[in-house]
Amino acid sequence: ALWRAVRLGSAPRRRGAMPDKEISREELKALKRQANIRAKEDEYEKKRKEDEEKKREILEKLKRDHENQERERVERQIQQRRAEAASRAAKRAKNEKLQAKREDKIEKKMARWLAKSNGEIADIQAEQEAEEERVQQAFEQARAEKRQKEQDARDAAATVKANHEEIEQLRKENVANRAMQRDLRAIYKVDTLKTEATEELETFILNPSEVPLRQVLAGRLKHIDRVTDLLSNLKDMKEELKDLEEQDISTRALVRAASMQGANAGNKTVFGYVKELEQKYRANKIQPPQPDAADLGRFRNRASSPRKGSPGKMRGSPGGTMRSTR
Repeated sequence: ALWRAVRLGSAPRRRGAMPDKEISREELKALKRQANIRAKEDEYEKKRKEDEEKKREILEKLKRDHENQERERVERQIQQRRAEAASRAAKRAKNEKLQAKREDKIEKKMARWLAKSNGEIADIQAEQEAEEERVQQAFEQARAEKRQKEQDARDAAATVKANHEEIEQLRKENVANRAMQRDLRAIYKVDTLKTEATEELETFILNPSEVPLRQVLAGRLKHIDRVTDLLSNLKDMKEELKDLEEQDISTRALVRAASMQGANAGNKTVFGYVKELEQKYRANKIQPPQPDAADLGRFRNRASSPRKGSPGKMRGSPGGTMRSTR
């Protein structure tokens, strides 16, 4: 109606007609805008109502579908539970039947096993008794054999002892004979040496010379250590020297002082420890053989006195002075 009025208001006026109220262009635009807004609002309201109706119908349909699905699901669960209960009941009955059969078979098997075991136990007991009797007989036989072996061993030991005693007696006789022969040879050798010494002395008295007698030279011989003893002492000295080079002398002196007991234990110093090592070395040192003072004087006199003759003359030349001592 408003739009119709606006259209009528915008229509050309008849000549001679006077409008009741003049409408300006701005008011006309405002009226048109309001009319458009109202028309759009009415259209939006109508569309909204239609959409709400459609949504309501869709919601009702969804509710009905959900209720139907829920009802079907519950019915399916009920049927499934009934089927499961029936299956469990059937399975339980089957298991009970199988358990009864199993127990029956177990009882029969147990009876058979018990009878078999009793028979095996009786056989084992019989075998054990026979084995014990055989072992007892074997023990008696072994004891008899052991006693016989011990007796044989005692007889053999007695025979060996008698043989050893006989051999020992023969050995003692042989040792005594060898000792007697050795004594006789020693006496003969002593007599021979005395005879030779007497003859050498008589010859020296008749024909004196500068060559000393053999008995004089033999009397001047001195005892010296053997090569084995010297090598052993050399090895010990090398080991002690190596130990001395590797050790810490100050620490070793403190340890030695702590290990000692007595009033002078705390007075052990490094110098005292070194002096002790030096004294120990000098005490264990092997001294080389030294000539006697008489020999040194004779050698000095012989070296200072002029030599007479020449080696050629002394060894049998016409003018030589060498005399035989025999």
